Amino acid sequence: MNLVGFLAKDYSCTETLLIKTILASPFIHADETGISIRGSRHYVWVITNGTHVVFQLTETRETTLLRKTLKGYEGVLISDFYPGFDSIECRQQKCLGHLIRDINDDLWKNPFNQEYESFVAAVRNFLVPLFEDVQRFGLKARFLKKHLKAVNRFYKQNIDGTQHRCEIVQKYQKRFVRYRDSLFLFLTEDGIPWNNNMAERALRHIAIQRKISGSFFKSGATNYLKLLGILQTCRFQDKSFLKFLLSGERDVDKYKERKRRRTKLGHS
Repeated sequence: MNLVGFLAKDYSCTETLLIKTILASPFIHADETGISIRGSRHYVWVITNGTHVVFQLTETRETTLLRKTLKGYEGVLISDFYPGFDSIECRQQKCLGHLIRDINDDLWKNPFNQEYESFVAAVRNFLVPLFEDVQRFGLKARFLKKHLKAVNRFYKQNIDGTQHRCEIVQKYQKRFVRYRDSLFLFLTEDGIPWNNNMAERALRHIAIQRKISGSFFKSGATNYLKLLGILQTCRFQDKSFLKFLLSGERDVDKYKERKRRRTKLGHS
């Protein structure tokens, strides 16, 4: 057994603790990305609460394994608009960051579409004051729920029963209708993030490794992802992964790094 395989087996209990902690969190970020294993497409899934990270590997993009992991979860799942996430039975907050990026990308591709420009302006007009309050007050429902009136007004004027001729606007109209309950959940519940940045941050290392390695071996990938979850957890908690391994501790939360004493210059 190689070193990665040995460490992955030795720290399997650490991954179990991470999953348990994540499932006890009020919200979970989830995302996925594709990797190549000996020329075959596989998928890496990440779940994180912002301080704990776990990765899972599947042969298809189906969310069967993720649904099994999150079965009975009572918090809020934060994800992008991949339809597979819709099958997970819990309250959800869709990433507004993804929505805004998609809208902006289509705006760049269609600079002379006046109907679409008007729709984008309507979206901007109710989102900008909302995000200004997020910046000012944080994710506190008592300050944000007042924006529900602006959301309802936007739906009344631009979504509900409105006939749009532009196909791009129609596409976003369908998305706003389908995800009405999960686009603005963060306005009514304290502390729920409106974006999925944490999951994307956790997956960034996979993207870098994918560029370096190109392809993985399946057994190696599984062990690598188990250790990567622990590494990213240490990173999210500003702890040294190497020092954690050397400490003999198995619970990242219990591991405390010793702070070096600073010596003053000029004193013997």
